[in-house]
Amino acid sequence: MQRLRTCTPPDMDTGPVPSCHLTRVRLREAKLKARDRLVFGVPVKRFPFAPGCELVCFVPGQIFGFVRWRGDGYGTQTWRLVVCQAADTGTELTKIPGVEPAAALLLHAFGKTRVVRALTMIDALKKQHELPDIASDYWRHLHLCIEQNIEPDAYDAAGFKALRIAQELRSGL
Repeated sequence: MQRLRTCTPPDMDTGPVPSCHLTRVRLREAKLKARDRLVFGVPVKRFPFAPGCELVCFVPGQIFGFVRWRGDGYGTQTWRLVVCQAADTGTELTKIPGVEPAAALLLHAFGKTRVVRALTMIDALKKQHELPDIASDYWRHLHLCIEQNIEPDAYDAAGFKALRIAQELRSGL
């Protein structure tokens, strides 16, 4: 009998959670060295496992965003914002630092200028919509706008729903 790896640390009494079905994100905070935080998304499980470290788990299909900052005695070394969709194995996944095993990458902003721009766009979206409900194609649109330094189109939920239905119909033919 094969034993499943679990997302739960051994001392947790909540019962094991099969790791093959969850996307796990490690959030770390260490003064002047690391600061990771969720920007949005509601994990199904949270596990503190070391001082300044937390593991959050998402079920397939959930969209979440997080910021990963790393520094040293001289200041910021890396600053990245990632919007991902937790996915099942068999779908196209990207290996992302801090995310295990991998996730579908929807938006990736690297560097202070792009991260600040992405956070500004996310804050504007947050005022009008629930962020986890935004279509994955729109997150990809935002990624391209950040990369090209252009203003994004406004989010139209009905338009993106119609686009998704049309894509599904075409793929079924």
